[in-house]
Amino acid sequence: MPRAKERDGVFQRTDRSGWWVSYIDASGKRRKEKVVAHTRTQALNALNGIRTREQREQILGVREVSEISTADLLARYKRYQKTRLRSTTFERLDGILETLKGALPARARDITRKVVADFVSARAETVAPGTIQKEVTVLKHALKLAVEWGLLHENVAQGAKLPRVPEGRTRYLTPLELKAILDTAEAWMKAPIALSAFTGMRRGELLGLRWLDADVPNRRLYLRDTKNGSLRVLVLNELAVRVLASLPVGAPSDPVLAGVDPELLSVYTKRLFVRLGILDASFHSLRHTAASWMAMQGVDLYAVGQLLGHKTPRMTQRYAHLSPQYMAGAVGKLDGVFAGVMPENLPGEAALVPVESPHFEGVLENDAKLLN
Repeated sequence: MPRAKERDGVFQRTDRSGWWVSYIDASGKRRKEKVVAHTRTQALNALNGIRTREQREQILGVREVSEISTADLLARYKRYQKTRLRSTTFERLDGILETLKGALPARARDITRKVVADFVSARAETVAPGTIQKEVTVLKHALKLAVEWGLLHENVAQGAKLPRVPEGRTRYLTPLELKAILDTAEAWMKAPIALSAFTGMRRGELLGLRWLDADVPNRRLYLRDTKNGSLRVLVLNELAVRVLASLPVGAPSDPVLAGVDPELLSVYTKRLFVRLGILDASFHSLRHTAASWMAMQGVDLYAVGQLLGHKTPRMTQRYAHLSPQYMAGAVGKLDGVFAGVMPENLPGEAALVPVESPHFEGVLENDAKLLN
């Protein structure tokens, strides 16, 4: 395209079809956007209209609200998020956007604080608080971007009152429960269940693991498909090494747990738990099992958080009550505060008897169980 024609603010992109315009908005920022036009002349007319609008807004100090539809705004938000979210998270975004599109007004400008409040109230009658929180979080982000894009004046979802989300469950399995599960599970389920319990890996991390990421001789796994989007190096214990050694090794790019469907794994694990009388537990409880038993065996909470890939220490605090060292250190502070308060002789004084914690020895009796 000739250079002279680029200077009039109208251009075409090599990677996308249609006509685009470039202009300075009322705040002094350079903007580029696609316009509805079939010819250069039509694009120039659209650009002149945009420049007139921006000049009027600069003089009056008031920006006109866009007439963009809610559906178009959410579609633009989806395009924006495509390269910014993990593939699994992006797939779940579709359902949330469809819910929002069906419940909100046709025009984005008609979304008010009352509309958001009514949406929350209506959803609270049919779905869990955690679901509402995820949906409103997406709405907040979409409206925040709409303000940044100059489409809306304010983010009306900001500050919306949401139902209280209960504390995350920390249901963990006992060694006997885990043994019963591994003895009873179908062959294809044994390895993912065992690896999750012995390492604390998330389901997505497990199923995203490929043989090129498994350094079994050096007891290392390189987790690339993590929730936080950053590489995590996981040190393996003996039980996890035995599980990996029992699996058929594929090509470097092949998944370690080939052919395991994530949804089926969760559903079948839940059914197995119910059949064995293990209530209020799911596949994710296996991750809690690893974390809980590490804490109960005295592993430092910081180390637990690092092994699990927690982004903040707050996420690890749910296991603090299980850590004898953590709790002993906390209550032990009172010994110094109240030193000298206790009388020398107390009637019936007796020594405390330590209680040993159970462990997972014997849970994985032989490697063949993972394959049979």
